[in-house]
Amino acid sequence: MDNKLFIRQLRLKDFRNYCDLSISFSEGLNGISGLNGAGKTNILDALYYICTTRSYFNSVEQYNFRHDAVFMELFADILQSDRSYDVHFKVAKGRKKELLVNRVKEEKLAEYVGRFPVVMITPGDVDIIIGGSENRRRLIDSGLCQADPVYTDTLIQYNKVLANRNALLKQFADRGQTDNLLLDTVDEMLAQYGHAIYQQRLEFLDAFSIWVEDVYNHLCRKKEKVEVLYQSHLKTGDLLSMLKANRQKDLLLQRTTKGIHLDDLEWLLNGYPFRKTGSQGQQKSLVVSLKLALFTLLKDRKILYPVLLLDDIFEKFDQDRIGQLFSWLKDVESAQVFITDTDAERLKTVLEQTGRPFQLFRVEQANVEKI
Repeated sequence: MDNKLFIRQLRLKDFRNYCDLSISFSEGLNGISGLNGAGKTNILDALYYICTTRSYFNSVEQYNFRHDAVFMELFADILQSDRSYDVHFKVAKGRKKELLVNRVKEEKLAEYVGRFPVVMITPGDVDIIIGGSENRRRLIDSGLCQADPVYTDTLIQYNKVLANRNALLKQFADRGQTDNLLLDTVDEMLAQYGHAIYQQRLEFLDAFSIWVEDVYNHLCRKKEKVEVLYQSHLKTGDLLSMLKANRQKDLLLQRTTKGIHLDDLEWLLNGYPFRKTGSQGQQKSLVVSLKLALFTLLKDRKILYPVLLLDDIFEKFDQDRIGQLFSWLKDVESAQVFITDTDAERLKTVLEQTGRPFQLFRVEQANVEKI
């Protein structure tokens, strides 16, 4: 695959614990070591932000500012298919986020998402397995939004109509009077967007589930069988009919009780629910499998290796599975990979075992140096 994505340089101004940081990367593997709290993860989050227009961890922009700062900037020099991109984010408190690509302002951030695909894996991703359904929908949407800008726009429209419908339900409940004609119109719009999203998720998950099983088998040497099940109200019927049938219930509860905003995924381990039978090590393996499956699907859809961000992946991972993970990384020789760890020697050892070129960095007190 000749179509390469390479983040050559990153600069941060007043982002998290960094006042002004510039760092150049290897196009292969990049290892970042440092104590917990030193700022390793913040570098990965900045890279994720550059690719997706948002933080992986904080949806509130102000939480991404350095302490007492009211403004932050992120810069990146990116090479894709022999073409250079100068990416510049400007984010100020109380103002709309601004994005410049090659000094030209991007009017719609949603159309930018997916231009530089990225996948991030963190210890907190175990919530995808044991947490609420919103974590699993976010997993699906993170892939589909990067793969297809039409999906992004459809999802935005669905959420707007859903918010409008819920506001109307509350308003009608407070007044004790319902405008059914208005709700009919809103329901038709919600059903239209909902069915489009459902079809895209269904198609995406058909391929995704196959790759999850394949990667998990690789990590676990085929000792365990994992399955992915898609759960959606739309599997049992037409959304518009459901909305009308549940209208009185929705008015009583003042929220929409049917729709793709309640979709979920279930994982099975050897035929049993994963969240009940999977150990911590197995949960970690599944999380990595989900993200690497997402990486593979994005690679196929975009004809481009995504940037892969691995944050403290050695946590709760035994040596055998670490070895399997890095043997998998040998097969993605064109992907740019970033890995953080608290142990610099361990990180150097596993990077050397891949046989790929790499660069090591040490983070200490918001300073980064090559080692």
